[in-house]
Amino acid sequence: MAEDLKNKERELKIMLTQDQFESLLNSYDFPITIRQTNTYYDTVDHRVKKMNGALRLRKIEDRTIFTLKKRIDPITLIELEKDVDTDDLRSIEDPEILDWLKQYGISKEHVAPIVQFSTIRHILNTKDAQICLDENKFEHSMDYELEYEYKVDHDGVHDLNVFLNKIGIQYTKNGPSKLQRAMIDQQH
Repeated sequence: MAEDLKNKERELKIMLTQDQFESLLNSYDFPITIRQTNTYYDTVDHRVKKMNGALRLRKIEDRTIFTLKKRIDPITLIELEKDVDTDDLRSIEDPEILDWLKQYGISKEHVAPIVQFSTIRHILNTKDAQICLDENKFEHSMDYELEYEYKVDHDGVHDLNVFLNKIGIQYTKNGPSKLQRAMIDQQH
């Protein structure tokens, strides 16, 4: 039986050209499209970055989602996520979120926004995964990416390659995270 992935995020990512992005978008039915704004936070001494983590608030329409991630291996992250009623991370009073921050030695009083960008996400749900085609708008650039997020444990590389075969490409991890790309973009 496939293992449930509670509080773990397993995903495969592949950077795409604009043509590959548009080919996939036209080759499959992505029934859900959302626009999200991502604001990432860290401390002055880069505590979140040093723990191979990410701390963000994601805004989707009227919904704001707090997320704290910590990388375990190249495709697995601990992901702690919860809806919040504020757009200011420092004003969060939710005891569960405060406990998560404490577990990772992060004081909400010492965090500040480090970068913000928007994503138009096209979503296709399958039995085993959620496939997201992302168009990311950074301050100075745009890029395109596919994220294959596991719902259950399975041979995701095989399934993703079957999916990508329709446009003649294969999965290779070929790019840094959105946060890393946004930080590089910010330096230009």
